This record gives sequence, structure tokens and C-alpha cells, in this order.
Amino acid sequence: MATTPLKTIIGGTIAGTLTQDKAGLISFRYDEGYRGVPLSLSMPISNRTYTQERLLPYLFGLLPDSETQRRAISLEFEVRPNNPVALLTHIGRDCPGGVQFCKEEDLEAVLGRTGAYHPISEHEIARRLSSIRQDETASWMGGEESWSLGGNQGKFALGFHGGTWCECTGAAATTHIFKNGVVGFKLQALNEYVCMKTAARSGISTATVEYRFFEDEPALIVSRYDRVLDASGNIVRLHQEDFCQALGVMPSQKYTADGGPAVHDALRLLCTTEQDHLNLLLFTHILFFNCLIGAPDAHAKNYSLILGRGRNAAVAPMYDVASGLAYENLRRKGRLAMAVGGENRFGRVGSGAIHRYMGGNDPALAAMLEKAEFTEDSCTAIMADLAQEIPVSMAEVFDEAEANGIPGAAELRERMLGAVCENCAKTLALL
Repeated sequence: MATTPLKTIIGGTIAGTLTQDKAGLISFRYDEGYRGVPLSLSMPISNRTYTQERLLPYLFGLLPDSETQRRAISLEFEVRPNNPVALLTHIGRDCPGGVQFCKEEDLEAVLGRTGAYHPISEHEIARRLSSIRQDETASWMGGEESWSLGGNQGKFALGFHGGTWCECTGAAATTHIFKNGVVGFKLQALNEYVCMKTAARSGISTATVEYRFFEDEPALIVSRYDRVLDASGNIVRLHQEDFCQALGVMPSQKYTADGGPAVHDALRLLCTTEQDHLNLLLFTHILFFNCLIGAPDAHAKNYSLILGRGRNAAVAPMYDVASGLAYENLRRKGRLAMAVGGENRFGRVGSGAIHRYMGGNDPALAAMLEKAEFTEDSCTAIMADLAQEIPVSMAEVFDEAEANGIPGAAELRERMLGAVCENCAKTLALL
């Protein structure tokens, strides 16, 4: 195996070098003098060399969770699907967050933001949505694209440039993610849209979403919160990572039930950030919202941090959330991916669970939360406020969806709204 050094760029600045040696071992070292944003909270800036034990959770977190999808991409570039360095050599110029990877000879082009935006028709977008829906082995990417996305759900990234949708090549930054819903769950993309809009109306910071059709293919369009426009109208990449990456956990273990992060791991992590109190508030709002709408897939990869220098990190806006209460099987058997105070059943998170969430059985965690001035009373108030607000906000979102003639809105309302309202009422009774 040939040595594969990749220059690592964070926020437009060279940060270090990612290397794979002839034996296949991976390492990363920050450049001497680099003082910018760290690659990950799990890899603070230092003069040490980070080995693959620390690196693999971060690198695989940049790639699709689905081995089938990684295989589809690997076949296109004739590399191995479980070699993250090999994959990022080809699709590492537009990753989640502000990180980019490229060969030394391509460094000037990447730093110079060379790349191109190629307008794409609505027909072609519809074709790509249809391909993802019908064939799980199909690559999410177009032939010349070089972006990477994490997760398991089918999706692809485009840029909105010059008033039109575009495929992005080279170092051109994507701005939006397109999803057509989880196969096997009817109206799942619309479900996610309703839940995201409900969260925003309930006062929770969320990624901006739109729901529309391309020909007869539905799409949830998510504006990337890790892409912003500067004063000159240029797209700037913000660095971020999910909680699995920050905690050094492989994506395959993203669920607590699979040995992945539990709520107390997330709380301890947030207590180490500079804005600990604010981050605990933001995380708790998102977590409790997921409890109240019965979201079964809110695992550690569906919570993220926007990174600054050192331990300056902020909980990212909510993304990738949908209610399991719209589906009969999940109403009966669904569970929270991250239990609150040991309770993972919908409608069962009450005062006792909140007490345990606040370290009621863990003096060390309780002391950390107290130091951050985060109290049990404030948590109870968050849950009560959301339980009262969500039914009102969700009804308003459905009203607007039906008024705008969105297909399936009335059906989804009948299946989901009542169940969510019941879940909120059960929770209020337990506080």
C-alpha cells in the first residue's frame, strides 16, 4: 500500500497532514504553529501525533454510515470502501464542517477556492431523488462531484448559486442537502419537515428546511448551517462535528444500545466547553423535544457542535429529526435512542427521570452541572414549556401545509398530531 499524505485544511487554513503509511496505519499531526480551530474536541491542538485509534471515529463520521453506499463510492474510484483516507482522497474537498482534504499537488487549487458550479435541471434532481429511492446500491454522488456526507439515509448535496441549483465540483462548497425520506416509512420526509418547522416555532434553533416536489419526487431541502455567506457573498465553511466524533466513538456505535454515547456522556462533554451553561440549555431543549414528539432516531450523531478555538464550541441547530408516533409499529415498540435519566419509553419521562438526568444517581455529574449553574428546576421548566407549546405549534405547521396544498399533509396530520399531543399530555402529568 502506497503512502497517502493528505493536507488537512480547516476553515481555509492549512491545519496539518493526514497520513496513511505502507502498512495502512493512519496518523495525523497538526502543523507547527497552527493555532486555529481543532480538527475535533477529541484531538486538541498539540505537537503529538494522533494515531488511528483516535482518528477512525472522526474520519468515518465524515463518510456515509451505510457500507453499501461506501462500497458504491469506492467502486467509482477503485478504492476500498473501509479505507477512509482513500475515500477522502477523492471526496474530501467538501466534508461536513470546515475540513477539507487534498493531495499536496492540489493544495493551491483548494486554497484558491477553485471549483465550479454546474447548473442542474429540476428533471435531473428528480432523477437523482428517484435513483436513491429505488436503488440503495446507487451512489449518492454525481460523476464529477467531490463532497462527502455522513449518515445512513439517502441524500445528496447541491449548491444554490446564481439563483439556481448546481452540482459542485472541485473545491466549490455545497449549500443544501436533499433528502427524499427513509424508505419504508410513508411520508417520512414530510414528517421531518413538520417536526423541524414545529421545533423552530417552539423556540428551538433548527436548520432551515423546505419541502417541495421535483416532478413527482418529494424532497426535504435542508440549508446547511455549516455554510454561511460572508460580507462579499462568498460561501464560508464553519467547522463542526457530531457528538460521536467529539467523544471518539465509531458511527457503528452511535446508538446507546450498541454501546454508544449515553445522555450523561453528552452532558459531561458539554460541561467541558467554554459556554457550558448555554450549551446544556440548548442540548436539553433538543433532547426534550425529541422525547415529546417520540423521535426514535435521535442518537449521538444527530447532535453536533460548531467548533471554535480551544474548547469554544456551541451546540449546533437541530437537524435530522422525525416523529416515530406517525407509525403504528413505532407507537407500540419505539424507544428513545438516548434515554433520559434511564427512561427511554415515549410518554414516560417525568420528574423522576429528570432528577436522574441531573445526576441524581451520579454525584460527579451533579457537581459538574451545579458548577455550570444548570438546575433541575430549569430542566423541568423546559420540559413543561415544550409539552405545552409543541401541540399548538405542530397544529399550526399542519394548517399551513394543508393550506399550501402539500400532498399527504392531511393524512400525516391524522396519523401523527393526536399521538404527539397525547405524548405531551402524558409527560405533563408526570412532572
